[in-house]
Amino acid sequence: MCSKWGVTMAKRQGFHGLTALVLFGFFALICYAVAASIALFPAADGLVTHKDSGLTVDASHSDQGYIMVKHAATDKHLKMRITQGNDYYTYDLPSGTDFQPFGLPFGSGKYKIQVFKQVSGKRYSNAASISFSASLADETLPYLYPNQYVSYGEQSQAVALAETLCKGASTAQDKLAIIQDYVVRNIQYDYILAISVQSGYLPDVDHVLATGKGICFDYAALLACMLQAVGVPAKLEIGYADKLYHAWNSVLINDEWLHIDTTAEANNMQVRKYTTERTY
Repeated sequence: MCSKWGVTMAKRQGFHGLTALVLFGFFALICYAVAASIALFPAADGLVTHKDSGLTVDASHSDQGYIMVKHAATDKHLKMRITQGNDYYTYDLPSGTDFQPFGLPFGSGKYKIQVFKQVSGKRYSNAASISFSASLADETLPYLYPNQYVSYGEQSQAVALAETLCKGASTAQDKLAIIQDYVVRNIQYDYILAISVQSGYLPDVDHVLATGKGICFDYAALLACMLQAVGVPAKLEIGYADKLYHAWNSVLINDEWLHIDTTAEANNMQVRKYTTERTY
C-alpha cells in the first residue's frame, strides 16, 4: 500500500524515470521506518490540561488510556490517587520532575485525581483534586503504553531487544512465545533482593536485562514492557499466588486475556490459585 502510494504521487507530480524511482525509494523508506517500530510512547502535548495547587494533569490523550502527571517541587512526600466510582489505585508521586505517565485502569468514565501530602508518619492531608471524563478509543490501550510500574522509553534497551527478537513474527501469539521464552531462560530470581526490597520499589526493566536477575515484580514488568513494545497488550497484575504476595501478567491473545507467570515458569513454582488485587 505504501509503495504504491509513493509511485502514484510521483506520477501525479509529473515525475518519470529515475526521479520517480528516487521518490518511490524515499516513500518506501518512510513507510519502513514507521512500520519498523510499533511501540507507543506517551506525550504531554498541553491540549487538555488541569491544574490545582501544584498538581498538573495533562489529559490530552486520555482517549488513549493514559494521562501525564507532574507536581511542583516540595519537601513533602506525596501520594496520588486515581479514582473512578468506588475503585481507586494509590501511587507514590515524585515532585519537581517532568510529566510521568499513568494509565486509566478503569476504562472510560469520570476520573478523580487526588494528591495527598505527608503530615507525619502515615498521616497525609488532601492537597489537590482534579476531575475529568475520559472516553477510551479502545479498552486495551492502557496496556500498550508505559506507566509507573511498567516504565520504559524510546531509548530503552528492553524495547530494542523486543523489536529485534520479534522481527519477522507476525502474530501476537508468536511474539508472546518468543518473549516469554527469552525472559524465562535469561532472568534468574534475585533472592537477595527478595528479602531486602523496600516499600516503594519500582522495576527498572533495563537494569533487569543488564543484570539478568530480578524478583517477580521485575519479571512481570519486563514481560509487559517487551510485549507492549511489539504491539501486544499486556497487563502487570499484583495480588496473591496461593498465599504468596506476587506479580504476574495477563496478555491479550486472540481477544482473550491469557494468564502468564514467567517467575513461576523460570523457578518451577506450582500455583493453584491467583487472586488479583491491582492491574497496571
